[in-house]
Order: sequence, then C-alpha cells, then structure tokens
Amino acid sequence: MNNIKDLAEGYFEENASRYTEEYYLQQKTHPKWVRQKYILKLVEEFSHSNKDKILDVGCGPGFLSIDLAKSGHTVVGVDTSEKMISISKKQAFNSGVTGCDFYIGDAEKTNFKDASFDCVVASGVIEYMNKDDIMLKEMNRILKPNGHLILNVSNVMGYSNALNFFTDNLKKIPGIMNVASKLRKNIMQSKYGADQLHFSPRKHFIPKFRKTLLRHGFIPKAANYLSFTFLPAPFSTITYRFLHKVESKLDFLNKTPFRVFGATYVVCAQKIDE
Repeated sequence: MNNIKDLAEGYFEENASRYTEEYYLQQKTHPKWVRQKYILKLVEEFSHSNKDKILDVGCGPGFLSIDLAKSGHTVVGVDTSEKMISISKKQAFNSGVTGCDFYIGDAEKTNFKDASFDCVVASGVIEYMNKDDIMLKEMNRILKPNGHLILNVSNVMGYSNALNFFTDNLKKIPGIMNVASKLRKNIMQSKYGADQLHFSPRKHFIPKFRKTLLRHGFIPKAANYLSFTFLPAPFSTITYRFLHKVESKLDFLNKTPFRVFGATYVVCAQKIDE
C-alpha cells in the first residue's frame, strides 16, 4: 500500500500556492468555504466561551484559524507543509489578526501537552492518514475533558466521488493529462491545468466511522453531510463555473434521505470525560 500520508505531504508542499489561489481565493462559493462556515457554526454552538483555546490541525492557508481568532479564540494552526505555514502567517498579518500562531506540525504526533485544548478542528486531514487510530488517539490526548473534536471526512457514498476510481486510472493514459488540462483551462478559464494527485485519499463509510469515534472516546454531538453536486466528478469540476451558484444551495439535502450522497461529512464529537 502506498504511504498516503507521505504522498499527501509532498503534494501540498509542492502545490501550496496553487491550492490557496484556486480553491480559496478564486472560488468564494467553493465547498471548502461552505464547510468552513459550518465548522465556525459548530465552534460557536459547542465552545465553552468565545475565548477557547483551539487547535486547527492541517490548517492549510490559515483562513479557518484566522476566522476563529477573529471570534476571540486563541488559535494554534499546524500543518506539515512549510509553505502552507508561510502562507498562513502572511494571511494573518495581512488581516491584522492577533491571537493565532502557526507552526509546522504532525497530526499524529503534535508534541503538545496532555489536555492542552478546548477544541480541535481537523478539516480534511484524516483521509490523508494511513489509518484513523493514531490520529484519533492523539486528538483525544491533547483535548481537555469534555472538549470537542470537529472532523471532516470524505464520504465513500458521496455522489461527486462516484467516478474517482475511473478518472484516477484514466489519468494514467499517456497524453490524457495534456488534453484534460487544455479543457480545464478553456472551460473553467483557469490558469491551472488538470490536477493529478498520484494517490487516492481514503474515504469513510460514515456509520462505521461513528463507531470508530466512540471506540476512541468521542461521542458525536452534531453532524452534517455537505458538498452536493448535480454531476459526479470529474464532470462536477468541469461544470463548476456554470453550476456553482445553484449547487451551493443544495445543502438542504442534508435534511432529506439523500444526505448520504454528500461528498463530505462534518462531525462535532465530545471527548468522554472518564
């Protein structure tokens, strides 16, 4: 089995600037922003006060950390990518935000003291670990009793993930990436071509993952399925420019039986006070 964690670390270090520009700065209705908005809502709902100490694991370009700090929380953002941390610090400085610090760090070995944080957020991190157990054990260790863990995982039943296996193999055909890049640049009017991870992030079967949380000492308190699209990937990516405004309103499906087809699942779980 490929070491997903190592491959992901290399990818995000190499593509930090592209990732920030393409998924955050250029697309204000991108699912990542929708996810961030819901996470902020969860923090507001379950935080002990507006001055909690929060760890943002896999902070990426730092936008979530900055918004949490703006709400009055003391925030630490960690990421394995040195370039991502550099971008985070720059974003925080440009925003004039205090109360958040950024460090290079590992989700499976943070080096923080036991019971250091009131809340830990890991949005889009655990699917890049080789398994769940090491990270969840570490999150439990650094959380205070009754603290909250907010996680986002990729849903194996997600509709927009349906063709990932097919497209991953299609990209291996010689010359196909050149064609895909030209189509992407023309249709989406992007300066970036088609992206290729060279690895497949793990996806979770949500009922099983909820049991995994319980096994590691976390009780799920609230959750939403997010990121619904009309078409499965890669067609959802190609049509994003034309359909994103409508698709951004599809999260009402979380309240219907169709919720299980959301691409991502965000859960807030409380650490069991033993």
